[in-house]
Amino acid sequence: MELFPYFAANLTLGDPGASTAVCLLWTPQERVVAALPRHAYVVVGNLYSREGISFLVRNVLAYPHIRTLLLCGRDMTGSGAALVALMQHGVDDAGRIVGEGTRLHPELPRVAINALRGGVRLIDARDTIKPEAIAALLTAQPHNPQPFLPEPLHFPYHEPQATRLPAEESGWLVRARTIQQGYLAVLWRVLTFGPRTGTQHSADQQELLDVMTVITDEATQVEQFSYADWMPFTAAELGTPQPDGSYTGYLAQFLQAGQGGDGVSYTYGDRLRAFPQPDPVDQVAAIVADLRASGQSRRAVASLWAVGPDAAAPNPPCLVLVQARLRPDLLRPTQPHRLTLTAYFRSHDMYRAWAMNAFGLRALHSLIAAQISTPAQPVVAADLVIISHSAHVYAHDWAAAQRMIEQHAPPTNPRLVRDPRGSFVIRVEPPEIIVQHFSPQGDHLRSIRGSDAAHLSKQLAAYLSDPAHALYLGQELAKAELALRLACPQAYHQDRALDISHLHPKQEQHEY
Repeated sequence: MELFPYFAANLTLGDPGASTAVCLLWTPQERVVAALPRHAYVVVGNLYSREGISFLVRNVLAYPHIRTLLLCGRDMTGSGAALVALMQHGVDDAGRIVGEGTRLHPELPRVAINALRGGVRLIDARDTIKPEAIAALLTAQPHNPQPFLPEPLHFPYHEPQATRLPAEESGWLVRARTIQQGYLAVLWRVLTFGPRTGTQHSADQQELLDVMTVITDEATQVEQFSYADWMPFTAAELGTPQPDGSYTGYLAQFLQAGQGGDGVSYTYGDRLRAFPQPDPVDQVAAIVADLRASGQSRRAVASLWAVGPDAAAPNPPCLVLVQARLRPDLLRPTQPHRLTLTAYFRSHDMYRAWAMNAFGLRALHSLIAAQISTPAQPVVAADLVIISHSAHVYAHDWAAAQRMIEQHAPPTNPRLVRDPRGSFVIRVEPPEIIVQHFSPQGDHLRSIRGSDAAHLSKQLAAYLSDPAHALYLGQELAKAELALRLACPQAYHQDRALDISHLHPKQEQHEY
């Protein structure tokens, strides 16, 4: 078994007969080791993160001849402070450092941690960074030849499999071309990042706050909607348009008044078309009239919330506001004006209701666009924006939602995902890398020049909307910089492997 089983390649080994280990935190070992007498230390290493404390503990337990731990160097991330807290206070029943919160590996028992705390002296010399000062501290430590354990201790290590990942407390953006794609993407976000919480209804849920899903290219005709038969409702339940202009199924309840049937107190169609009582207003007709009167209006709003009654109602509406906004195509002035529809849900069942709601909104979106469009000024339904304040999936749907994602969410290629902020073409022209920025319509907007991939990446980062696009550009810029540094600019071609085979004529082709 290895002397130090974890991160051995990153450690500087000294005299195995010594009894002091040196932890330099963030200070590079190469700046210090040459000044340290090798016979005075067992090992020298770094501690960059709190996670590394568990591996430090494992290595010391595996080599109990270490009796003194000299802690020096810059504490850039608080890992040194956490180690000091561990040695002073130990861990609680959950394996977290008392008073600090870092959780050690669950395989490390408290009895072993306490044996280390009792058998190893910690010398807290944080912020001591000069090699000669560290050497003086090291040589001042007494030698203790007796191990603090009768035998080395080794514990299994299992790669963590987190059920939920840390994330923003609120404010999420999902972009997709179709409702089908957006449905799968937003479900994945909730199941991956949503904390598990309770509800007013005594049902556990995973929930994200303030999720905005933007659908950019959904069909405008119901028959062409991106509905799929694996969704948790049938095509018949969703409904279809009829020859007389009416609808069946859920679309009827969404777009028409009086479609609730027995036992239904109201529908979204009632609230949109005949609300409030006793003097009902057709809010959809009002939106159409407002936009016809002024295409610049910001008053094309429908409210589905009754301020007095709904606050105390047993089943108030989840959809509380819809707003339509008309704008010219800013990048293509000769094209039809574009109608954006934004909807706000106070509470949103993302598995069972989101997709059906989205199809209903798209039908409403298309209806409004058609009614305000004229031959002189055509209008198209553009982005559909759905804001879900409480975006949740209930516990009884977790397994079904996960299966649906696994079976139907396609892998994405960042090169095939359109970034609304544009695309970039990269060329190597010594002594520079040239990055050309193009609009989604193909117009050349500007060029950025430099010879350093890191510097260019910083300049570009704010102009990208998609993390996958940013990662892709970072990889391409790194390849371009390598070609520039190797003085072979012809080796770089965007989206292709870097070909430097001519540098190794007698070897196999190298690709990076």
